[in-house]
Amino acid sequence: MFFVCEIAMGILKAINVSYPENALLTEAGIFSALCLLEVIRIFLGRRGNLASTKLPVFFSVILTIPCAVGVCYFLIYQTYILRLEYIWCAVMLIFHALELTFAILFIFTVCKNQQYE
Repeated sequence: MFFVCEIAMGILKAINVSYPENALLTEAGIFSALCLLEVIRIFLGRRGNLASTKLPVFFSVILTIPCAVGVCYFLIYQTYILRLEYIWCAVMLIFHALELTFAILFIFTVCKNQQYE
């Protein structure tokens, strides 16, 4: 949902606002990289969770950091920021924090030594 809304807002801003030279292209490149990282992160997290393996989940946790940085770019450093983008980016960062918390808890439960009597 975040990416669909960002694409729609990007199209809206490209039509209605005049951007400095290459700013729109730079933001589109950052957005594309963020989309790619998010897809890889979600795929690894889902794969690790379904198989109860810790390595894909660990890489998913590591990829959460650059994804959160990308969302922070759209929240703070973007050339033109709409109010709705503030809301979407804040919600996305909250979801990243929750996913990070639950992924770390999952890793701790998978790594816990099982003692059988």
